[in-house]
Amino acid sequence: MLTFASGQQVAAEPLLAAFEEAHPEYTVEPVFIEQDAAYIQQLRTQLSGGTAPDIFKVWPGAGDAMAIGAVAADGLVADLSDEPWASDIPENLVALAGHEGDLYSLPATIGGIGAIYNDAAMDEVGATAPTTWSEVLQLCATAQEHGKVAYALGTKDAWTAQLLPYALTGTLVYGPNPSFTEDQTEGTASFTDSGWMEALEKVVEMDDAGCFNEGANGTAYDAQMTMVGEGAALGAVHVSQAVSAARQYAADGTTFSLAPFPATENPDDTYVPVAPGINFAMNAKAENPEAAKAFLAFVASPEGQALFATASDSSPALPAPDYEADEINQPLIDALERGRAAVYPDQTWPNTQVKEEYLIAMQELFNRDVTPAEVLQRLDDAIAS
Repeated sequence: MLTFASGQQVAAEPLLAAFEEAHPEYTVEPVFIEQDAAYIQQLRTQLSGGTAPDIFKVWPGAGDAMAIGAVAADGLVADLSDEPWASDIPENLVALAGHEGDLYSLPATIGGIGAIYNDAAMDEVGATAPTTWSEVLQLCATAQEHGKVAYALGTKDAWTAQLLPYALTGTLVYGPNPSFTEDQTEGTASFTDSGWMEALEKVVEMDDAGCFNEGANGTAYDAQMTMVGEGAALGAVHVSQAVSAARQYAADGTTFSLAPFPATENPDDTYVPVAPGINFAMNAKAENPEAAKAFLAFVASPEGQALFATASDSSPALPAPDYEADEINQPLIDALERGRAAVYPDQTWPNTQVKEEYLIAMQELFNRDVTPAEVLQRLDDAIAS
């Protein structure tokens, strides 16, 4: 018996079934928790109480309470440095999968943040994906003329509030300067005096231009992606994997595509945030360590990588020759190949307080209870804590 916890049930179930077929000596007992906040709370409680599953989803980096850097620092996950597949992990992913030079998780997928568009809805209003900032605002006007929303927002689920600034700061901050967080920790850079200010001002500008649905802070993620799937919204700036949620609500034959989200008037400036999407870790006190290691080896295999990437609307993190990218993932691969990929900011943050403060402050910004400057000052205080 292998116990397992994650989100993305629709994507994980084919992976678990394939593992059981390849390893009939094991059965999997899964628990799926789709909301990140609930998942983090439950897993942290279980890990503290000694009741956590053998294998569970973790986030890359150290910016969340269930990020691999945080749980490894607390001694809650097993060291996987000596596993046969460890040498297959691309060098740029190793630091985001471990802690202090040791490997504590398996990167399972690669995802990105961009504008996910409902192709039929875009055709209906005669629009194409913007490649400049002024074209973004024009798309917002076009959508309104046709009684639609340009970009759906569902910030009632706080984690979605982070994504639009991440897309913008890929171009305005982290693409041009991948060492920005390191500069912050050394005291030579700050959120306030950086492209973060322009990014948040652009979020406010989009809100003023009517780019979003009314009452975003009262709209849940599921409702947000329903709007995209049904075509009430032309798209959403989101993680690439979110397209699977939109597909649930789309008419048969509806297609979706992802485009880099611009922040300037020069398309050549644009970077795309691309990073590990899901990592799997092994409980340091796993009741079934042999089954857990067999599962990780299966996920790391070319078969497992291709299967899970396809099921989760992602790209493989490790080599998978049989994987074929679609209209959602090919732009992410293109960005990597062209050197136009940026990090997810939170995966580089040195503590969990920055992310916690950021999610709260972004909801307040959408309510207009705070200004961009106030948000960034709070983040500067958090990163220094």
